[in-house]
Amino acid sequence: MAGNTDATTAKEAIGAKMIELAETDERVVVVNADLTRSSALDAFAERFPTRCFNVGIAEQQMVSFAAGLAAEGFMPFCFTFGPFLSMRAIEQIRTDVCYPGLPVRFVGANAGYSAGVMGATHCALEDVGILCSISGMTLAEGADPYDAAAILEASLGLEGPLYLRTNREKQGRVLDAGTPFEFGRARVLCKGSDGAFLVSGPCVEAALAAAERLKQARGARVRVVDLASVRPLDERAVLDAVACGRVVVAQDANVRGGLGYQVAAVMAQAGVSCKFKMLGCPDKYVPIATPGYLYHVNGYDADGLTAAMEELLD
Repeated sequence: MAGNTDATTAKEAIGAKMIELAETDERVVVVNADLTRSSALDAFAERFPTRCFNVGIAEQQMVSFAAGLAAEGFMPFCFTFGPFLSMRAIEQIRTDVCYPGLPVRFVGANAGYSAGVMGATHCALEDVGILCSISGMTLAEGADPYDAAAILEASLGLEGPLYLRTNREKQGRVLDAGTPFEFGRARVLCKGSDGAFLVSGPCVEAALAAAERLKQARGARVRVVDLASVRPLDERAVLDAVACGRVVVAQDANVRGGLGYQVAAVMAQAGVSCKFKMLGCPDKYVPIATPGYLYHVNGYDADGLTAAMEELLD
């Protein structure tokens, strides 16, 4: 893995990537809900003024407008906060975009507790459970800002809609530059057979650190599987990990309906089991606090993942 270098935010990496995508694909247009600057899209708007639309604080209208653009042959990339997309505009996403299978890309900021200092109203905690229940939706979450940008690039070849979760934290590279991404395929970042971490988003970096600690402290070799493609999920990779006998799933989202629920459903359908722990945002509203603090007290930073796996190993 590349280590914590070249720190940036997802919005900055994606903002730069959007210019690249627009230069190579004439279908690409940007739509946002009064967040041009907050989404680091000022440079895009200056470079492509006729391909950048700010509809104001009107998320439902934004989605329907983007659906109209997609129906006319464009590929709209919609930017706003994840909780507003997944709750305020969910009917429009379901009916106007997913029902006809239109190629709209939704970039939902403030994933999980990355907006913890802004309070529960601005934290996208329930988005995974909500959007994984919508037929035809693809859902992904990058391991770092550069990975998030790469997922959007990969989406140029994706039929139908995409929801990409992004967080607000500045982060260095977790994956090596050029690490490939494919919808429906997991990435095994660390090999091992004593247990497995199944993770996405910021939990990938935490899992890599936890796996190294476990190796150094007790010689345990724990697999790290990056499930950046949350839907469709790589079921083969999940079942291979279950064969390790110990699985910890972690995601910066509400545990109810989150990545752990998706993994557990695969296990249940296949009729397999193992020692299993599900980590993430607890099913309650927590006080306003910084992301790092919330990750720690709720047990899914590197310390929490290490402790969870140690409990399964003992």
